[in-house]
Amino acid sequence: MAHNAGRVNADAIFSFVAGGIFLALAALTAIRGRRSALALPTALLCLALWAYNTFEALSNLQPDAPHWEWIESASAALAAPLLLHLTLTFLGQRRARRGVLVGAYAYFGAVALSCLAPALVRGWAAYPGGDLWALSMLAGIVPLSALAGWQLVRHYRGVGHPEERARTQLFLASVTIGVLGSAVDLASIAGAEGVPLLAAPAMVLSAILLSALALRARFLRGTQRTLALNAALLAVTGVTLHVLVFRWLGGRLGLLLLGTVIVTALILAAGRGVGRAYSEVKERTTQLATLGRLSSQMAHDIRNPLAAIQGAAQYLAEERRRGASLEDQGEFIDLILDQVARLDRVVEDYRRLGRAEPRLERTDLDALLAKVAASARLHPEASGAEVTAEARGLGEASVDPELLTTALDNLVRNALEALDGAGGHVALTGARDEVHDALILAVRDDGPGMDARTREQAEEAFFTTKAQGSGLGLAFARRVAEAHGGRMRVTSALDAGTTVELVLPASRPSSPPG
Repeated sequence: MAHNAGRVNADAIFSFVAGGIFLALAALTAIRGRRSALALPTALLCLALWAYNTFEALSNLQPDAPHWEWIESASAALAAPLLLHLTLTFLGQRRARRGVLVGAYAYFGAVALSCLAPALVRGWAAYPGGDLWALSMLAGIVPLSALAGWQLVRHYRGVGHPEERARTQLFLASVTIGVLGSAVDLASIAGAEGVPLLAAPAMVLSAILLSALALRARFLRGTQRTLALNAALLAVTGVTLHVLVFRWLGGRLGLLLLGTVIVTALILAAGRGVGRAYSEVKERTTQLATLGRLSSQMAHDIRNPLAAIQGAAQYLAEERRRGASLEDQGEFIDLILDQVARLDRVVEDYRRLGRAEPRLERTDLDALLAKVAASARLHPEASGAEVTAEARGLGEASVDPELLTTALDNLVRNALEALDGAGGHVALTGARDEVHDALILAVRDDGPGMDARTREQAEEAFFTTKAQGSGLGLAFARRVAEAHGGRMRVTSALDAGTTVELVLPASRPSSPPG
């Protein structure tokens, strides 16, 4: 953006500082990988804002070089939909507002491409950083900012958890300051008179607030000091190299552009390398944790029949050693055969559970819920908690009792773990929805609940907030519901508990989905 000569040095300093903060934050969030839903959109937004601030500074220091303004204007355009993406993710509305998000990316993507068009079409040279570009930006930013601000305020008013309110305040402040500062500069470029230029200092303050949000929202939690130091050094190195390239090659535009591209590519490659190394370690850890939990459950299911087989075989061996006839030991032989068949069923069940293939049979759902509740009371996690089952005359339905029992048991176990031994109530309920011809099986708890971001991620495979969790419980329950031709609904709020509902069709189709 164009600035008067008296503010060139100050704006350049502010822009370089903001760019350094955004680059450091981008490196840290990229290193953290998929630990939080906020990590990826934050990293992408920070990269766009780093490019915008860095090339804004270079454009101020060398106003006769239009190339910087092309990249700066394109980066500013890309930052707008990325900010909306981050906002919707923070609010847990990324899927619900997917159409708006796609439209924002399409619109601002076209603006960004138009900013780079002068490299091929000379007639577009006046567009990047000009009044038409500013009007195009304002036309998209104003409605998106209004939507994001309204949703954030609504979220702030609707949430009662003090920590979530504090996070929302930080995010709202960061968005408001950054957007207002940029909008004021855009209005000045578009021709408004007497408007102060605030984008550069506003970006510094917005970057600081966004960093505070990253720490408060805890998606940088567990960041090792070494990784944090690497990110900081990466940011400082990037800013320093850009300044040195400008000082050494400032008078030769072609070499200056080439040097900036090389430095940027090196910094991004270094950051990607660090992030990839950390992500690979984290992914292996996640897979090992999942295999550990699955193998533990399988070992539990196999141990009992193996113990029975071993006991029967030892008894028969002792009888043979004593010279006794085995003809009278048919009971033990039958036991061994029964347990071998049981082992075969266990293996087949695990194969079928992995594919979530239903075998439908008429099942008394009232009795099934009561059985799940009775079994849940024996879980170690149920200590101090009350587990109840309440069905409102569900009667019989055509379902797979084993799959459904396993899914409900997983949901109850999740609910008990959410209570974390602090007592509380877990309720299994069942009801018929006559209007939609559906069966609704629900597991409710009065635990701490989930924030909007966690709730949106909860159904994804391998996502878990527990150190020893596999992240398969909710994902498996959803697959079971879909295999029956239904769906799963998750309702949760901080300090308000969680409800997971399996909505199944009451009338079965002639051939069930597999």
